[in-house]
Amino acid sequence: MKYLLFLLFILTVIPCSGQNIDSLKKIVFGKASPQKRLTAATRITTSPVEQNPDKIIAIAKQGLNLARQLNNKKAVTLLSQTLGKAYYQTNLYDSAAYYYNIAATILSKTNQQYLLTDDYSRLAKAYVRLKNYDKALEFCMLAISYAPKTGERVALMGTLNQAGALYEAKNNYREALNYFRQAFDIKDSLNLVRQTNQNTSEAYSHQFMGDVMGSIKQSQSAQEILKTIDVKKSLNDTLALSINYFNLGVLYKNKQQYLQSLDALKNCLQFAIQINYTDMQRSATNELADLYEQTGNYEQSLVYLKKHAAIKSSGNNTIDELQAKYEIKQREDQVLQQQFEITKRNYWMAGIVIFILLMLFAGFFYYKQNQLKQRNIAMQAIIAAEESERRRIAQDLHDSVSQTMSAAKINLSVIGSELPFVDEEQKARFEKVINLVDYGFKEVRTISHNMMPWALHKTGLAQVIKQFIENIRNDSTAINFFSSGFDSPFDNTIEIILYRVLQESVNNVMKHAQADRLDISLIRNEDSISLTIEDNGKGFDTTNPDIFKGMGLNNLRSRINFLKGKVEFDSQVNRGTLVSVYIPLTNKPL
Repeated sequence: MKYLLFLLFILTVIPCSGQNIDSLKKIVFGKASPQKRLTAATRITTSPVEQNPDKIIAIAKQGLNLARQLNNKKAVTLLSQTLGKAYYQTNLYDSAAYYYNIAATILSKTNQQYLLTDDYSRLAKAYVRLKNYDKALEFCMLAISYAPKTGERVALMGTLNQAGALYEAKNNYREALNYFRQAFDIKDSLNLVRQTNQNTSEAYSHQFMGDVMGSIKQSQSAQEILKTIDVKKSLNDTLALSINYFNLGVLYKNKQQYLQSLDALKNCLQFAIQINYTDMQRSATNELADLYEQTGNYEQSLVYLKKHAAIKSSGNNTIDELQAKYEIKQREDQVLQQQFEITKRNYWMAGIVIFILLMLFAGFFYYKQNQLKQRNIAMQAIIAAEESERRRIAQDLHDSVSQTMSAAKINLSVIGSELPFVDEEQKARFEKVINLVDYGFKEVRTISHNMMPWALHKTGLAQVIKQFIENIRNDSTAINFFSSGFDSPFDNTIEIILYRVLQESVNNVMKHAQADRLDISLIRNEDSISLTIEDNGKGFDTTNPDIFKGMGLNNLRSRINFLKGKVEFDSQVNRGTLVSVYIPLTNKPL
């Protein structure tokens, strides 16, 4: 009874459907208004094209003309898609493609091309049956470009697999691998999301495998892994062997040692199959597919990629064991990470402290250098002022006092020749006056020359010192002088300072030492100048600071410091005095 009612229902629907198409055809081809005729034509788009494709083609074509006249793009799209489906049913695939393309052009303007994905995919399959793989690929590419790229992406996976199969049929394994891999990647990501939402052990195992493999690849060398493998072989630890062979294979692959990598990954897959460790099987087959792709063997790469897609993840007990080991390792890594963070923080603090200390040292050094520079500038100004004043006084003595006394002597000599003297005694006293004036003239001239050695710029320091010694020489003190390297003018500032130092030291000997011998040595070489002044006088106590105040020795020391030199005093009571001066020529005053 039930089957009889179903048969009666089918027999009733079929004539009604045919009568409906016929009535729509009368309206479409009748004399009603264009809009009413177009509305009737668009109703044909809901009819199944498999029953009356020829009638639907006739009605849809007339409706398409009306839609174009009324500029109804929506109707053009629906009727073009219907015509494509109808021509597909009649095996007129080129005509089907023509009308699908019309619909696609309009739908592309509203980003609704995805509505044609299944239609283009069916066309591609049709051309595959006709062995026309180029046409099949053309429509398959259109289906891929139109398929939705978000959501479940079932249509996109189907078209990518279809493209992979087409390229495989054409023996283009490289392109086949590319499209199959895209499809499998989408499938894997969707499965992982689904499993994650369901909080299954498979989802955890994916994350777990990624973390474990990543951490071991980063931290172990090939030699270390090989040693571990030898140990695990002796223990017959299949799980550990599978994991270590996997990491060894990945390590070799990253180093482009492809033969060693291939051997290790195949061993990994073998051990994973023995313990039914499906997640490791998927990882190994994926790496093998990638390895063969890198070496250009796309056919074998495709084989392993298909194996990868065929293996289903499982939440077996081996995952639980591996998870436990991984959790322990994670805790160890956390402790190491905390220790690393503490060490890094300590290093940062030490670095900041060192940087601050270096900055303070640099600031202090700059301050001291600036102070020294200012002190040298001040000293240079003082020396320049002193020499200028000495030059002025010496010039005045030479030009004024000396000339006056010379004129006085001449006038006295003239007067002496004109005056009658009472007796010889009076004449002797007059000549004594003339001699005193002459002595005063010579003293003024000597003082002038000592204050400003005019010959320093012409004859050099050695000749000026010799002249100075001649001026002060007497019968009570024997003066010996040795010089080397100063026969011609040198540096004006250095020569003046050396002359003043020598002049001060010799004057101290003549005034205070009560010496009967004085030795002076002045030597200049490429690197330095040395001056020594030694006497055999009564000496003095160098520990007594008052001695340096009264003898002008501090002034002497400051002048030598200005030249970056050193001065030393070696003296003992009743044992004479040695003054040693050293001036480097590499460090000039600032």
